[in-house]
Amino acid sequence: MSICPQLLAASITYVLMDVGLACVALAIGFFGAMAYFRHAMKASNAAGFQEVEAQNHALALTTQRNDMAAQQIRDLTRNVAADVSSHNAAVGGFSAQLADAAKAGDSSAAQNAIETMLSANRKLQQRLEEAERKIEAQAHELKTQESEARTDALTKLANRRAFDAAMERSIGDYSLHKRPFSVLIFDVDHFKKFNDTHGHQAGDEVLRAVGRTLGKTVKATDLPCRYGGEEFALIMPGTKMEHARIAAERVRTAIESMDVDFEGKRLKVTSSIGLAEIGAGEDATRLIRRADDAVYAAKNAGRNCGFWHDGVEPQPITAPTRANVPKASDETVEAAPSAPTPAAPAEGKVAAQSADAAIPDRTVFMDELRRRVAESQRFHVALSVMHLQVKHFDRLVAKFGEPVGKLLLDSVATFVKSTLRDMDLIARYNDKEFIVMLPGSTENEARQVGRRLRTVIGNCSIPLGGSSVKLDLHLGVAHVQPDDDAAGLMERARRLMEASAELDVSNLVAVES
Repeated sequence: MSICPQLLAASITYVLMDVGLACVALAIGFFGAMAYFRHAMKASNAAGFQEVEAQNHALALTTQRNDMAAQQIRDLTRNVAADVSSHNAAVGGFSAQLADAAKAGDSSAAQNAIETMLSANRKLQQRLEEAERKIEAQAHELKTQESEARTDALTKLANRRAFDAAMERSIGDYSLHKRPFSVLIFDVDHFKKFNDTHGHQAGDEVLRAVGRTLGKTVKATDLPCRYGGEEFALIMPGTKMEHARIAAERVRTAIESMDVDFEGKRLKVTSSIGLAEIGAGEDATRLIRRADDAVYAAKNAGRNCGFWHDGVEPQPITAPTRANVPKASDETVEAAPSAPTPAAPAEGKVAAQSADAAIPDRTVFMDELRRRVAESQRFHVALSVMHLQVKHFDRLVAKFGEPVGKLLLDSVATFVKSTLRDMDLIARYNDKEFIVMLPGSTENEARQVGRRLRTVIGNCSIPLGGSSVKLDLHLGVAHVQPDDDAAGLMERARRLMEASAELDVSNLVAVES
């Protein structure tokens, strides 16, 4: 019977080792899951203001699934703890039985006690293995959720949250190791009109096609993302501007060459690309803003082209010898001609320019303003809009005629453009009013710009044969608010301009003979 205590000691030792290791594994799994859960919640909260409204529901579902997974792990841990406690109590009972059997010299009772204890050990081992499998399944579920939380559901590209995280890492690498990188942002041209013409399902199919094309065109080390809406982005680690420009043109031509078949139609789209390379002391907001400015320059140059930002102003990636930009209203758009035709302006440019002042029209302005409002709300960047009207314009037209009115408006547009920064945008609101977008300008700064405009225009005389005219402006300035959209911001500026006109009772237009 001397073997019984030895068997007992060995059995108890192995049981305690198994239980201890299992509990350590469970603890690691539990706290690892909790750490991920808290990280995922923080990431959701940090990115919540930056995500578009369409992703809010997906974030809520992800949070709910994280809650459920965490609760399941907590329940599993409590169950395992209860199993271990019950097993410890049973082992204590078996030990007492063995001790009694040893004193009585009853080998049969001792053998039964050992077998019962080993059976209990096997059951506990099975329970621990089952718990380990469940923890692995929960870990896989959490990993899947993390992947889904960083993937755009429509295009299967990385989403804005993944883009922000990659930007942070890339800037960190540049700060610590001086490893360069470039950022490319592009819009699908005339996408709103495309949706209005062909429907949102066709628009979704185009976005999927753009996502697939972008994924196939870039390097394996690059990160293609859907930035939001019809806007895409590409982070190119280790890529300087010399090679980034080549990549940008490759992306543009790949999108231009796409054929999207939808309900018997062969649809085509183009893109306007902006490119910027990280600079010394630059943060993500500044870098993205420079790329955005380059996108605007591409749009203003007629679309279906690319611009890169040299740190001062946007520069064209290639000479403007592009094939015509397809109209969004075309029912079926055939492939653009392979040979460029530099003598003919791009169709998109004709559509995007006002006939009299060669400046963007209201549609182009609204497209850009929507993007700037979204940027302002994501990064808390100042943004103001100014609405301009020539004082007593109708009276001047009645006196001098419509050709003179056109000349006056062209002159005003020229004066305004000469006063604005490169990143600012002036457009025609209607046949006698202008709108100006001032990115990065507070309301007070925008008012200063307005006063400067009035001074410049007031100091210039416009010759009209034997006479000349001096002009003045009615101005309305509105600054973006947290709940603003582009249309609301522009409308507030217009109403403020009208209020300014109603309050101005003095005749500030001088007509000299």
